[in-house]
Amino acid sequence: MQPPTHRPVILCVDDDSAQLSLHAAVLSSAGYEVLTATNAAAGLHLLSHNPVELVISDHVMRDLSGAVLLAEMKRIKPDVCVVLYSGLPDAPKDAEHADVFLTKGMSSPDFIGVIQGLLKGRAAGAGNPA
Repeated sequence: MQPPTHRPVILCVDDDSAQLSLHAAVLSSAGYEVLTATNAAAGLHLLSHNPVELVISDHVMRDLSGAVLLAEMKRIKPDVCVVLYSGLPDAPKDAEHADVFLTKGMSSPDFIGVIQGLLKGRAAGAGNPA
């Protein structure tokens, strides 16, 4: 009997339910366990109560900007990888806590490639204490 395969847990936060569903479907089909939240408060709750390894957040949301949300998530869990995405062409000035900034509309294979790279980098860093 083989041991269970580790499925990284990814939290997606977006107040646009269609975009949230799309990201969840793409990530799930790539083998990730996906949690979703439609607002910042729900995202913070899920981060605090689950073994989340990576967060993907929209920047423009009704209750709190994604950049501010990701800064708070890094404060709570400094080792979590965070991805900020937006329809804007450039990263917002307050996005310094994001590990990566992505623009909406990238292909699913490119999107998954970025996520895989971040998680591989995180795993490699876990074995190399500073």
